[in-house]
Amino acid sequence: MRQRLLCYSLGALIGFLAAVVWAQHGGWMDSYTSADGTRCCGKTDCKAVPVSLVTQDGTTMQMLVMGMRVVVPARSVHQSEDQQSWWCSRDPESPPSSTNVRCLFVVTGG
Repeated sequence: MRQRLLCYSLGALIGFLAAVVWAQHGGWMDSYTSADGTRCCGKTDCKAVPVSLVTQDGTTMQMLVMGMRVVVPARSVHQSEDQQSWWCSRDPESPPSSTNVRCLFVVTGG
């Protein structure tokens, strides 16, 4: 009986910790990758910022990220699932640039 209770408690703890890790990492963002195949990461690694499309040529997109023009591979730009635009950077301490973007999540429609 005591061993069974210990197993149930351990299982519940593992489930709780997995849920905490999932919630902290952003959930829906975790399934996306950048053009080079790396994960975009989650909300703890990304910032909610104004993002808009300037031009697109098929393989790249010129975007405005926080008012700065950046060119990114089209495969690194995704539709946001939460009605907020997001910038996922390689270095969160540096401003947006073509070399400091992992992924962009953009709100589309109205």
